[in-house]
Amino acid sequence: MRLRVQVPVLLCALVAFGGCAVLRESVRAAAALGRREFFPLHPGTLWVYEVHDAEGRVALERVLVRGDYQLKAQQTVGIVVEESGGMSGDFDLDVSWHPVVYYRRGSFLYKYSGVNYVGGELREQTLGEGEEKVLPADPTELRHWESDFDIFRTEPGSSYHARMVSIVQPTREAVHVRAGVFRECLRVDSESVLDSPSARASAQEIAFHYVDWYAPGVGLVKSEVRAPERARPITTLELVSFRDGRRGD
Repeated sequence: MRLRVQVPVLLCALVAFGGCAVLRESVRAAAALGRREFFPLHPGTLWVYEVHDAEGRVALERVLVRGDYQLKAQQTVGIVVEESGGMSGDFDLDVSWHPVVYYRRGSFLYKYSGVNYVGGELREQTLGEGEEKVLPADPTELRHWESDFDIFRTEPGSSYHARMVSIVQPTREAVHVRAGVFRECLRVDSESVLDSPSARASAQEIAFHYVDWYAPGVGLVKSEVRAPERARPITTLELVSFRDGRRGD
């Protein structure tokens, strides 16, 4: 469930794959299936992940659910989730918390990355157009969806545009990570293309493949980011520990 506020989805892969001085992709949230939540967004819920990059470096990432937030951009109440760490190399020195807001509308949980702390207050900013779908309310009924959105925009013609197609696999899987063995995990495969307009070329398309595993009642337990021409993942994220906000410490 990782996200950097200025640079969500896909851009972490660009750091390792293409050398962009940007932060990394987000970890997706999840919705509920009956009474079993694939990503529990309860205040106080905390995930700690171990993140491995393409260079073999390891960093820890913390993800903490804070609480409700009135999201003016979508005229709805969302949930603030803060993330810290998760970047190796020079970025490993960044221990500050970076917010993102998740909100529900219709059949989907969405992610809004255009928030940041300014003077200790959460402020919204326009980073682009479109919305990123995270997971449907019932992934057993709606197994296929698409997202079409801008990642960020600093000036006209400078945005990164993402197209993503996600598919829920029909069978459940057991996943082994440092936090333990999680059974009946939901697997979501996503293909994405990032268009990067530049002054020298009309557009650059970089394709990535994501595999995310969500455990009922826990959320994201493992995630991989791959590129077609590479045998090994660009980034691998595995759950180290989990605290359910409904149960306290």
